[in-house]
Amino acid sequence: MTKFVLTGSDGNLGRIAADFALEILKPEDQLVLTSYNLKLIPEDVVAGWRAKGAEVVEATYDDVESMKKAFEGAEAVGFISTWLFGDGRRNQARNVCAAAKAVGVKRVCYTSFVGAGCETDVEEEIPFLPRDHHFVEKTVKESGLQYNIQRNWLYMDNIPTLFAPSWKFCGDKWLSNSHGVPGAYVAREDCGRVFAALILGRGEPNTVYDVTGPEVVQQKDLMEWMCQQTGYKCEYVDMPDEELTKWWLDRGLPTDMATGDFSQLPMKLCIGDAICCGEMLGNGAMNSVSDTVEKLTGRKPARYQDYLLKYKDIFPKPE
Repeated sequence: MTKFVLTGSDGNLGRIAADFALEILKPEDQLVLTSYNLKLIPEDVVAGWRAKGAEVVEATYDDVESMKKAFEGAEAVGFISTWLFGDGRRNQARNVCAAAKAVGVKRVCYTSFVGAGCETDVEEEIPFLPRDHHFVEKTVKESGLQYNIQRNWLYMDNIPTLFAPSWKFCGDKWLSNSHGVPGAYVAREDCGRVFAALILGRGEPNTVYDVTGPEVVQQKDLMEWMCQQTGYKCEYVDMPDEELTKWWLDRGLPTDMATGDFSQLPMKLCIGDAICCGEMLGNGAMNSVSDTVEKLTGRKPARYQDYLLKYKDIFPKPE
């Protein structure tokens, strides 16, 4: 029997990974799913996981002892990056690696982000979103543990859920700074399944995997496709990074995710997050396609024309 642990199973990505891990888990193997608060997961979901043989326990990245207890006897542990930025996220990574090493875990898997593999260690030279991930990747690689790292491209889910709600606020415009450079947006569901596959050993040891969608596409084309579904009229407006930053700051978009007031704003993104999403397209970081999804899951990566239809009810609509 081989034991595998998936942490963060309460989150969007974690639940997808948990479901797929149970789907592909060998009957003789054991899966432990952790959450920092089991009350965040619907009771029927937890019951379903347990009915399929998973052990579901509480453990938090901020409590090494709780992780050591969950990790005991595991071959591999997967940890999912949280919404924290800076020292909080980095300390959590240190804690996971420390707990894993303390109880003899052989391999760790981490959900990283496009651009985290940049060569420089000068923080100011690394874009905002991959900055912490760059640090965490180094922490994992220097831990002495075997590793699998998946660098997720931007989720296509973010367009209808985070960015499209801002279009009416901006005067029926998508204000962006992608500068016309296309990117291979990926479905969050595909990322979750890839993570499960890596935890269960489908990847090569000490390997980094880029997780992309099946094609590169411009934001303008995505916007126009969404508008075709509802009849909404929207204009795509490209702006320099500095100009877009000022535009949102002038309207109160917070600089800090944890303490900011988003009550009067159309999207819950701090300024660094919002600007960097366009930057990762504009700098060409997402302008490539990999075969990771199909290679590790046996499924072709989702096309936005099919996948995003599940969000159609929240697409912007004409008044």
